[in-house]
Amino acid sequence: MQVAQYITEQLAQWGVTRIYGVAGDAILPWLDALGKQQQIRYVACRHEAAAAMMASAEAKLTGKPAVCTATSGPGTFQLLNGLADAQTDRAPVVAITGQVETYKLGGEYKQYVPQEDVMRPICRYTTTVTHPQAIGEVLQRAFVTAESQQGVAHLAVCKDVFSRTTGCPLIPELPRQASGLRADRGEVEQAAEWIGRAKRPLMLLGIGARGVADACQRLAEQAGAGVLVSLGAKGVIEESHPLMLGGLGEGGSRAGLDALAAADLLVILGASWFPQEYIPAGLPVVQVDRSIESIHFHPDLFSVTADLEEVLPLWLRRLENKRPDPDWMARVERWHAAFWQETEQAVDAGPDQPVTPEALMHALSRAVDDDAVITLDTGEHTIWFNRAFRAVSQRPLFSGKWRTMGYGLPAAIAAKLNQPQRQVICVTGDGGLQMYMSELMTAVEQETAFLLIVVNNGTLGLEEWKMRQSGLVPFGTRLQNPDFVQWARACGVSARSIRSRDELASALAEVCASDRLTLLDVQCTLPTLTERKREIPFQAQASSVYNERKI
Repeated sequence: MQVAQYITEQLAQWGVTRIYGVAGDAILPWLDALGKQQQIRYVACRHEAAAAMMASAEAKLTGKPAVCTATSGPGTFQLLNGLADAQTDRAPVVAITGQVETYKLGGEYKQYVPQEDVMRPICRYTTTVTHPQAIGEVLQRAFVTAESQQGVAHLAVCKDVFSRTTGCPLIPELPRQASGLRADRGEVEQAAEWIGRAKRPLMLLGIGARGVADACQRLAEQAGAGVLVSLGAKGVIEESHPLMLGGLGEGGSRAGLDALAAADLLVILGASWFPQEYIPAGLPVVQVDRSIESIHFHPDLFSVTADLEEVLPLWLRRLENKRPDPDWMARVERWHAAFWQETEQAVDAGPDQPVTPEALMHALSRAVDDDAVITLDTGEHTIWFNRAFRAVSQRPLFSGKWRTMGYGLPAAIAAKLNQPQRQVICVTGDGGLQMYMSELMTAVEQETAFLLIVVNNGTLGLEEWKMRQSGLVPFGTRLQNPDFVQWARACGVSARSIRSRDELASALAEVCASDRLTLLDVQCTLPTLTERKREIPFQAQASSVYNERKI
């Protein structure tokens, strides 16, 4: 069969159900093959970066390799932003791009660039296919690498190769991935001894703890440990639980800082994110992670390189007779009450008052389904979400380490296509939305139904605040926005605007219950200086807490 048909049939056999991309000259033969079959859904995006972000979001949500495509030259370059997000967040994505014809390689031809050189910094594997007999082996290697190494793999296929005949056999199944590392029993036992001796333990959960949420909660209860969560772990344990103390870092809570200042052990489970400036000097740390690359550099750290699925049951049996310190438990419960009240007090304003980002996120947490997928763009609203959204078991999707603006809308499209039965909410800033706002037509075309919330404050808020905090005069941060409601309606999307708090709760309840694609333009005020200080427990504040601890 032709290489274009071979790639399509092989991907279908490996369980690929959709491909995100933008049409272009160098992939036209493959698009022809995709258009003649029904097993794989081709999602025609408006921008290649958005296509790669959709693939990244799918991979984060499902844990399986997702696929995106683009043409040579500018199409390949525009994939890079979304692929970098996948690579830095360890999401398995396979990018298949077109390349100029084989006889044009190395020449000064239009849209030619050596793609391997471009892709190498953000890929686990990249190669160029110049012969039809090579396609089978390199396609399998790309998928195995993306899945086993949790990152991006890339194939550039020359345009003329797509139309040539290959004799490569179709492989029904990929090689089975190893189940994981076997834990070193000595490491596990020594770490358990540390936890057993601790009288004032804390746990920091990351996104890697999502699959073992029940075991993490049982361990916290058994050990008497207060719990902090990264943004990726929000919803792993319900935030109303008396051991929950909120987040850590820019979107964290004062209660978390106070608990860290008093703790005698921090146990990190599945968290590659670790803001060391918030961790008191001399605090012992135990970390468990399956990836040695995620083990933190810290002078007082004991690491266990293994799967949480193996370690946690061993710890639970080993620590079954441990009795939490009652004084510590009483302090944790007081901190939990303080964490819970932080936002409650902050949003207690009159109904005719303007909407603040904090009030919006708090109200949203009361309106959405317990198992909703919430896609977040990058910006100030992400910090407010982390602080003020009271999670039950919702799943946030966001650009974690790459932190690209524009991620929210593409991620929401991918989330709804992959899990149409779940409620999907996108929260984006006005700046982030305008990066890839054309993808709203992709959402319409794909017949997706989700809520798109625009936090509209007319500025790149986080950048403006950081300039002010640094003693700089804000410049280049203010935005002249379109009428988002009119724009959405022009796309055939239901839309409305919210300007005061008395509208907020009822509007959110109504649009969250809808089964239509809806845009909610929320006119938000810029936080005051007092609100800003409450928003971010800055390092200076953290240092004062730690100095008190040393005293």
